[in-house]
Amino acid sequence: MLKESLEGGSGTSPTTPEERRRNYEQDLKLLTKNDNSVTWYKKSQDVATPQEVEANQIVISIREDERDRLFGNLASEAIPGDETRDMGGQFLTNKERIQQSIVYKIACKMPKGAHLHLHFNAELPPDQLIQKAKERPYNMFVRSTMPLVDANSFRETEMVFSVLEAGTQVYDIFSPDYIPRWNKNMHPQDVKCWMLWKDFSDRFPSEVRRLNPQVQWSDPATDKSLEDPDKWIKQKMILSEDEVYGLNQTTNGVWARFNQATRCFKGLMNYESVYRWYIGQAIDNMIDDGVMYAELRPMLLDKYIPSDDGSTQLNHDRQMEIIQEEVAKKQAELKAQGKGDKFPFGLKIIYCAPRSIPLSMMRTEIADCIKLKKKFGDLICGFDLVGAEDRPNHIGFYRDLLLEMQDECRDDPIPYMFHAGETLLDMGGSKNPNNSNLYDAVLLNAKRIGHGFSLLKHPKLVDEFKKRNICIELCPTSNELLHLCRNIKEHPYPEILAAGIPCTVNSDNPSLFSNSVSFEFYQILVGSPTMNLHGWRQLAEWSIEYSCLSKDEQKRAMEIFHREWAKFCDWIIEEFGSHAKSLGPLPL
Repeated sequence: MLKESLEGGSGTSPTTPEERRRNYEQDLKLLTKNDNSVTWYKKSQDVATPQEVEANQIVISIREDERDRLFGNLASEAIPGDETRDMGGQFLTNKERIQQSIVYKIACKMPKGAHLHLHFNAELPPDQLIQKAKERPYNMFVRSTMPLVDANSFRETEMVFSVLEAGTQVYDIFSPDYIPRWNKNMHPQDVKCWMLWKDFSDRFPSEVRRLNPQVQWSDPATDKSLEDPDKWIKQKMILSEDEVYGLNQTTNGVWARFNQATRCFKGLMNYESVYRWYIGQAIDNMIDDGVMYAELRPMLLDKYIPSDDGSTQLNHDRQMEIIQEEVAKKQAELKAQGKGDKFPFGLKIIYCAPRSIPLSMMRTEIADCIKLKKKFGDLICGFDLVGAEDRPNHIGFYRDLLLEMQDECRDDPIPYMFHAGETLLDMGGSKNPNNSNLYDAVLLNAKRIGHGFSLLKHPKLVDEFKKRNICIELCPTSNELLHLCRNIKEHPYPEILAAGIPCTVNSDNPSLFSNSVSFEFYQILVGSPTMNLHGWRQLAEWSIEYSCLSKDEQKRAMEIFHREWAKFCDWIIEEFGSHAKSLGPLPL
């Protein structure tokens, strides 16, 4: 009998069918009891109030009802109709259905704690940035990677924005004679292929028809996208369902498309007034999403952003000062409204450098990070290397520089928070499996790592992560859209959590991925039947515990979170208790 094997001792084998059935039931209870006794959210479950227990039962009842009724994918031999969806299936395919969900409404109301993996230029939807561009009719320029003369060119081109001085020489992107004269090392002012965005918008797309009357438009999708320049450029800035899930899409292909979208966003927000405006808007957005504190990741390889008229350049120091000024301004507004606890700790910055640059450039990036840390000690909280991990270089390529950085910052450490394990190949962009960035993250004593998708391929590394108390910043939708898994049900987060690794939940690049922290918490709840409200709470508490807030700030953050969590549970009971009761008990 299993009881003896689990608890020690020996016994005689059952001899009758009834004894075998009875022993089977006892063994099953013992197995599930032992399995559940080591659940990763046991700490939160053990301290749960009766209200929290009741709220959890309500949420799980509604989730399982929506699995059948809202999504409709009941087991059947019949081919499902077009209206059928699979709860926990493809995020972009399901998004409209998710927004009809009561569970999603609950996720939106949930207090989230801290947001620890958010790229700086990807918090707000593109529509707002496009509207802001119209406020600079003589300074906002755009360039294309090809002349826009037919359906194929409109579909294939990459677009980049930049604020430049009025009077910058302009070129006609709609002309067959347009030549994109630029390279990645050129300063925007030296590029010779810019066109004013206002002129581009005014002439779009009629000018193409006038200049190229012989072109026969045969692409209905492109034809439809040309109805409005704002809608067309927005398509360049977000990942669409077809681009992500298309039958011929590859991992490298979707990463290339992601990088294009990032470059398109960049120029729309990297100028003085919008950079300043963006901070307050991003904080409002996070408050609406239930986030009380965030650590943002800007790419600081570009050392300057232009003023609104393009005549002067703002260096890193000035950019950091703007962040501090706008955070203080927003906090003062919130305090005056009696909402100071909505965002009491402001923002911190994780300095990001691309892992694709040569050693000499990385040395400069590290020096710039240290310089900013010395001047803005309360703002700069970490250092990260970013970029697709299936491309060179791995973190270990910069080993000596990173070790030197630790030595230089011994008195005032700058924690490493590397992107690591965001890959299926897990070879650090090489052909050598020993180049996994996960090894370097351990050896360099990273505080947290971003994604960690491939960690479970390394059982010994799991032990090291636990021993060193390294936290993983989960970004499930990002992993799906960048082809690490097909949907949330294939994501390894349940196994990572079950292994005892602390994790946080993050949206990564919400502007490009059309997601939010609320969507992410929804996804992890529907992606695994073992996830529940106690798990949500534990993940939110870890986001505070593994943040770069001081111990006193973490203590206060926990007090605020627990107060809001209690209100949240009461709200669930009041709002949805009767609805859950009407659903009846969960089927066994």
